[in-house]
Amino acid sequence: MNAPMKTRTIRTIAVALDCSPHSKASLEAAAKMAARLSAELVGIFVEDTNLLRMAGLPFTEEIRLYSSTTTKLDEAQLERLLRLQAREARELLERTAEALTVRHTFRVMRGMVPEQLMSAATEADILVLGRSGRSPSCRKGLGSTARTALCESKRTVLLMRPGFSSAAGPLLVLFDGSEGSRNALETALTTADPESTLHLVVIDPEPESAEKLEQEAQTIVGERGISVEYHHLPQVGGRDLVRYLRMIDSGLLVLSDRMNLPEEVFNELVSEIDSPVLVVR
Repeated sequence: MNAPMKTRTIRTIAVALDCSPHSKASLEAAAKMAARLSAELVGIFVEDTNLLRMAGLPFTEEIRLYSSTTTKLDEAQLERLLRLQAREARELLERTAEALTVRHTFRVMRGMVPEQLMSAATEADILVLGRSGRSPSCRKGLGSTARTALCESKRTVLLMRPGFSSAAGPLLVLFDGSEGSRNALETALTTADPESTLHLVVIDPEPESAEKLEQEAQTIVGERGISVEYHHLPQVGGRDLVRYLRMIDSGLLVLSDRMNLPEEVFNELVSEIDSPVLVVR
């Protein structure tokens, strides 16, 4: 019999800020989570040294978004723009956090964006960032920073996108009885809004094991007062899993990269699913 799970304590939530639509969705989700958990919210703005190096090159030009004209990319102008963006990020963090009475701090870092975020996230329990960064449109798939966070961060990572709530709506939790899936379920229960519906997707290649796994999950859920709906699914490929989850409901997907899912299935699922994803470590 598995040992009882300890309630996961979340004290600090870090959120990456760059004033993009995905970043604003991340901040809203992180702030609401921090308010529910009485956690501290840490906003992180990274001055991208790649942009600064490019601005210093003699042949680098800026192409304006809504015209065909080009201008020399001026390094001093870019420095001023980064300071302006940092101020906007700070003000957005303060407005959002103060509206929810959340303790908050703001940090400005300089360097390669993924590396700086990974460094800052070592002090947090959860890192929240957008599935994509700045872009003319909210493209499908993961941006480079999100991919780095999934591969390198040892912390739980929440990937957000505009138009979705992180926990006020339905939650989809993948459960296969592994320690990773038990941690994912416990984290989902810790962060969920009490009015959320939990869709618990029990994955097992052996149908006769599904009932046992459901009982194990019920033990973890206990008397949380949250509505739970169980779904049984044999272990399938990534595309089939994405298709099945889309048929259940659109909400926050909670899973772990330490489940029994093959790595290629995990990667395809996280990349292709349309909803926010919470990867629990």
